[in-house]
Amino acid sequence: MKTPINALLEASLLRDVAEPFPL
Repeated sequence: MKTPINALLEASLLRDVAEPFPL
């Protein structure tokens, strides 16, 4: 089970990784 903090962190990391690429 994911905590809200983990989900938020994961979304933030994914956004940081995906930022250079146009989606």
